[in-house]
Amino acid sequence: MMILVTGGAASGKSEYAERLLLELGQGWKKTYLATMQRDGKEAEARIARHKELRAGKGFETVECPVLVGGAVGACQPAVLLECVSNLVANEMFGATVKRHVADAIVREILTLSEQAELLVVVTNEVFSDGLPYKGDTLDYIRELGSVNRQLAASADAVAEVVYGIPVWHKGAIDKVEQTEGSQQRK
Repeated sequence: MMILVTGGAASGKSEYAERLLLELGQGWKKTYLATMQRDGKEAEARIARHKELRAGKGFETVECPVLVGGAVGACQPAVLLECVSNLVANEMFGATVKRHVADAIVREILTLSEQAELLVVVTNEVFSDGLPYKGDTLDYIRELGSVNRQLAASADAVAEVVYGIPVWHKGAIDKVEQTEGSQQRK
């Protein structure tokens, strides 16, 4: 089962996605698939803070800033992928700048989804600020938008977190809890 959780900056999407995974993946081993690049003191501090917030919750952290499909073997039955917006930026602006990464990223995430019993994917909604963008920023927004649309189409459920409140656009949580996969928790 794959659930896509989106929302704006500081909307509560990450906390909600984590709670969702902990509830639906109760009794399963859990992987936190982290996509943040370790590229400086600020990133190191954020990574340390995130690990501290997850402490004691049963997550094994796997850092994978690019090519998340390669992490399939390291993932447990319940996987929290945090965050697609980082992943798109890492793939687009890494060692070699790539313009079109959406389809490859979606294929890799769908591969994860096929291997995991439960995959909760966190992404950002960066499209509604109404500002005009150009160049690399516009390319990034388009690629992230493409990834988000494709994942939403493939996901079993999609929630947007607004001010900490989940708004279900597809497969509301009461339906998600009744799917075959969540009834067969181990």
